[in-house]
Amino acid sequence: MDIPGKVALITGAGYGIGRGIAQQLAAAGASVVVNDVHDEHGRETVARIESAGGKAAFVHADVSSEDDVRRMMSFAQETFGGLDILVNNAANKIQPPFYPYASGDAWRQTLDVCLVGTMMATQLAIKPMSERGGGAIVNVSSMAGVGFTPHDSPEYAAAKAGIMRFTATLAPLRERLNIRVNCIAPNWVATEKVRSYVPQLTAQQRADWWVPDMDEMATPEDIADAVIQLGCDDSLGGRVMLYGRRGRKWLVPVGLDLIDLSEEA
Repeated sequence: MDIPGKVALITGAGYGIGRGIAQQLAAAGASVVVNDVHDEHGRETVARIESAGGKAAFVHADVSSEDDVRRMMSFAQETFGGLDILVNNAANKIQPPFYPYASGDAWRQTLDVCLVGTMMATQLAIKPMSERGGGAIVNVSSMAGVGFTPHDSPEYAAAKAGIMRFTATLAPLRERLNIRVNCIAPNWVATEKVRSYVPQLTAQQRADWWVPDMDEMATPEDIADAVIQLGCDDSLGGRVMLYGRRGRKWLVPVGLDLIDLSEEA
């Protein structure tokens, strides 16, 4: 897929990774629909894109609401004529208390925004993409969802693991509808939030949470470049890319056999 002239929708693009992706896609020639629940942040992303000579428009939508997601898809079609690229990046604020100490409403919100929101937007993007002959969807997961070790936020880790498995199951859409669904799972990314948060951590927390030095972390622009790589490579469908420290990324083998790697019980 060539980016110039395409229409891209990025959820949760008001700041951080989502903003970086929106700006990079616009710089590559896409018309960008910026989604967020925070109007001020979303409109700032649009202003940055437009000031750099790109095309963008903002739509307020909560990805956990089916009605909002339908309206968001219609907005992309009405504003720029269709939809070619969807980046499911939206996530709610992750803060303690976590499951099992958080209220049911709190931990379910994480699942609703991160996992259900990704599934809903993907489902509702299929029709407009099919009308344009196909498209590319990139789901943003996290290294929090990789592996079988404990995690402070079980609901977040479970949602992000679900996104990776969900992506892999949709590999047949590449042949069936010319819609390629792929996923990127970043480690720590040097967003505005992370830059202010990491200095508050103790040395023990940094060690326990595998926090790299700030200059070794990927930037939002690095993740955006990897998202564009997944979106442009027509040979990829249903694949998961792990992004570790800056410049280090891997595609998870499709034939990975956990039984072969496991101990017999």
